[in-house]
Amino acid sequence: MHPVLCVSKFLLEIFSHVYSSQPGPWSMEPSVRTRMSIAARVSRKSLAALARTCKAFHEPATYYLWADLNGITPLLGCVPRLRPIRVIGGWQGSCPQGIEPLSEPETRQFLRHAPDVRVLGLHNNTHFPLLAVLQPEAAETCLFPGLWSLSWMVSDTRYLQCLVSPALRRLSISKLSSDIESIIGRCPALEDLAINRAFGKTADELSLVSNTVRSCKRLVNLSCAPLDWAAWMHLSNIPTLLTVTIDGQFPSPLTWDHLKFSPFLKLTALSFFSDDVTDITPVIRRAEFPSLQKFAMHIPGFTTAKAERFFHALSQCKASQTLEHIIIDSSYLVLKDDEEWGTPLTAIRQFLCFTQLQTLKLSVCHTIDIDNDLLVEAMSSWPHLRSLELDGYSGLPQPAVTFRALFTALRFCPHLHTLQVMIDAVNIDIDPTTESFRHASLKTLRVGNSSLGDAGVVARIIFTMLPSVDRVGDLRRSWHQVNLRLESFRPSAARVATVAGAAPIWRQMT
Repeated sequence: MHPVLCVSKFLLEIFSHVYSSQPGPWSMEPSVRTRMSIAARVSRKSLAALARTCKAFHEPATYYLWADLNGITPLLGCVPRLRPIRVIGGWQGSCPQGIEPLSEPETRQFLRHAPDVRVLGLHNNTHFPLLAVLQPEAAETCLFPGLWSLSWMVSDTRYLQCLVSPALRRLSISKLSSDIESIIGRCPALEDLAINRAFGKTADELSLVSNTVRSCKRLVNLSCAPLDWAAWMHLSNIPTLLTVTIDGQFPSPLTWDHLKFSPFLKLTALSFFSDDVTDITPVIRRAEFPSLQKFAMHIPGFTTAKAERFFHALSQCKASQTLEHIIIDSSYLVLKDDEEWGTPLTAIRQFLCFTQLQTLKLSVCHTIDIDNDLLVEAMSSWPHLRSLELDGYSGLPQPAVTFRALFTALRFCPHLHTLQVMIDAVNIDIDPTTESFRHASLKTLRVGNSSLGDAGVVARIIFTMLPSVDRVGDLRRSWHQVNLRLESFRPSAARVATVAGAAPIWRQMT
């Protein structure tokens, strides 16, 4: 064997590439983890084979072999008495009946690799009764002393106390227990906390969520149900906080009178998934986000008045020099009892102050106030813009911009790759034969419910001035004719490009 393979740090680096194909329970969605399950099994088998190869390989291979576990079943396989049952039965469901708890020597066998476990995902606790050492009342027990990421998707929290460690940095949990504050107290290094939305539907549960958050002193990332004002005050004073995601709806409105938060100094991403904007607007209005880069809000629907109040509050949150991405999705519910139904929203004008904007996506159940002058003004205010999607309610007449205004605006955003806006494709106000402007970066163009005049003329304009747009996304079937012409133009363009001194493409296609 080559001497370099006897150096532990080199082996760790080599084996880390075998380990990297395993999905972690914290960052992966269930569908992604399913697709990667085969790769994970191959990775574990490879690491196990390496661990058995020689003494030099054993320690670095087992370091990764036990690092990331989905359940404690693999550790139970270290007990010879349970190994045949585990292999034959698979233990995919509940623990087989009649299995005696582990004896003291068997417990030591089970715990042999427990210190190597650093990432653990649990979806059931059916095997825990086999562990006599793991008793709910044994508060000081630490089964995995090196654990730094725990995903606890079990409704029964009795055994949670025995799994957390002082090294724990990430905790994802589906349900809280009354002793959660003492559990958090045993995790001074906790940085990431995620509490499933399924927990937090009653006032008592929401209060427990808020109290739990207030017990965390070093949070970096937080995802949980809505919080009371005291929890928001606590978050505003955490200097390490970077991202906050609030998912759910308060059972009753909060009282925000006379509140003044400390600045969220380092918060870069803020997201809300709620049923009403009423409880979100006061947070935005009363807080300062001097480092905010990403804001997202997903709400089934809101009235025109509530939307305008929220947009105004967001424009005043002192993030004009930092905010780069705004996503507001409120397209699921049409509120036709809105007293101002049909009045265009002024969101675009409210967002002109965000000069660093790269992404703006508005999907709302209202029309969006946009015309030629406003589009040019907006895009001249956002020179870094890469994606602009304005998706208003298709059941109402939408303002549209002309091609001339569109191409004038595009001159200010050379990096724009995605655009969705209503276009006046009936009254054509541009002649590409007299224009030399071409925007090569734009790849995705959607025009919503825009009306269409001459499909051939529109297709030639798009082909000539937006050469990277292969097809146009729309809600009207008539735009299919534009896409058919775009497809037919490209083979012709490829042929004439090989002819030296060929005439301009526009003239050859007319």
